[in-house]
Amino acid sequence: MRWSLSEFLNELELRGQTWCVVECDDAGGFSVPPDDRLRFYAVLEGGARIAGLGGPPLGLNAGEIAIILSGEAHAVRARPDSRTTIIDFMREGSYDDEPPTLRLGDGGPVATRLLCGRLKVRWPGGVMPHALPPLLQLGPDDPLVGVADLARCAAGVGAAGLLTRIAATLLAQALQRHAAGADDFPASIMDDPVARAVQVIDQHPAQPWTVSSLAQKIGMGRSNFATRFASMTGSTPMEMLAERRMQMAEDLLRQRGSLKIVEIATRVGYRSEAAFIRRFVRQFGITPGVMRSRAARP
Repeated sequence: MRWSLSEFLNELELRGQTWCVVECDDAGGFSVPPDDRLRFYAVLEGGARIAGLGGPPLGLNAGEIAIILSGEAHAVRARPDSRTTIIDFMREGSYDDEPPTLRLGDGGPVATRLLCGRLKVRWPGGVMPHALPPLLQLGPDDPLVGVADLARCAAGVGAAGLLTRIAATLLAQALQRHAAGADDFPASIMDDPVARAVQVIDQHPAQPWTVSSLAQKIGMGRSNFATRFASMTGSTPMEMLAERRMQMAEDLLRQRGSLKIVEIATRVGYRSEAAFIRRFVRQFGITPGVMRSRAARP
């Protein structure tokens, strides 16, 4: 089954609220160890150089945005010879409601101001499409939301969450532009049966899916589908289905509605309240009732 680029972009999701503003003088810079997170850099003032992504260093000027998808180690410097340090706030994925401002260097005048984000990507197929480059760029005149707007959004209550939503929009824009100029990218995502199966699970998690019914839905044999799904996503179809149902249940519990636990269990696809609670405790370490009580606290 073939699906459109719009469907792919609609299912693409960014999570997390690790954001900070980094100010560097001429001697300042930072290094980023490898991990599985997306890195978002918007140059608010001055310029920056990103090195270590398998090519010559990338120069960024004020107004430009770089989105690093590959999770590779890299370094960001104000100048080619600037020293680098590891920012614990970004390495550990710390959560602040309002992004802090961090100073790097010897205390001289600010040469570079960057808005930096560390976010988790949930790809529609469970893995990043192989045709994507390690890095995507948006020029000063490209972004739907410019860096001046990003700077304003980085202040105040809820700023980190707002920035994550904006970053998701900018990632979708950058991917759309990349797809328009790369013949292999649309084919690599739109014709992938596992990606389609993940989309089906995401859109209809409460349906009584089995491995066989999912395989039949996307036109594959059960055995081949199960093997390929596990190889690409790292989990079985039923494990992913259970995780999506738990995410849906968590959202319902945190909405402070009047639904009973048994009603939530039915709504997310469980016929037995006891089975739902067992799976919920395994996922979150607490019962649904405890989560609801915590969510209700001011």
